[in-house]
Amino acid sequence: MRGAALRAGALLLGSALLSSCSGDPPSEPPDTPGQMALSVQTGRSAGSLSEREQADAETEVGDVLSHYVVAGFLGDYPRDNFVDAFDAFTGRAAASAASDIDLLTANSYRSASEVRPTRLDARLSFLIDGKDVVGASARVDLGFEAEMPGGDTVPFTLRGRLLLEEDDGTWSIFGYDVARDDPEPVGAETSS
Repeated sequence: MRGAALRAGALLLGSALLSSCSGDPPSEPPDTPGQMALSVQTGRSAGSLSEREQADAETEVGDVLSHYVVAGFLGDYPRDNFVDAFDAFTGRAAASAASDIDLLTANSYRSASEVRPTRLDARLSFLIDGKDVVGASARVDLGFEAEMPGGDTVPFTLRGRLLLEEDDGTWSIFGYDVARDDPEPVGAETSS
């Protein structure tokens, strides 16, 4: 693992600050207890990249993952719209993901007053063809707490792999192999 540090453009949406970094903690602490940085680290890859190329790839993939996490799990609650999370998916993967909305988003907690992140980790592996990064796998370990009506706090996690591809400079999720740990766990696997 390389020690290159970077901070991608921070997104402040709802209650979470998500940024992309290579293992080093953010230079400043979050402003409120509900904010947390998405930790993105690169492990072994099929091929090699310069530190600059790796930093660029981490930033681009980190931005896609950040959008997915914010749109799928964070923001204002109660809420009804979780499909914006699938903007980060290819068209075919988004169609599959829509049928797995309770697995891939916090849709089952839509009546919550708040969903807070407790852990946001992604470990990347890149597929390199010559000097071009053509694919990535993100092993995600995401933890949340949903504050439900009546005051109950329900913890849940999403763990597994998100598969990404780059097409004309745009990264998208084309497949997933993930499982949830909820009071009623769900799991699915697909790729398109």
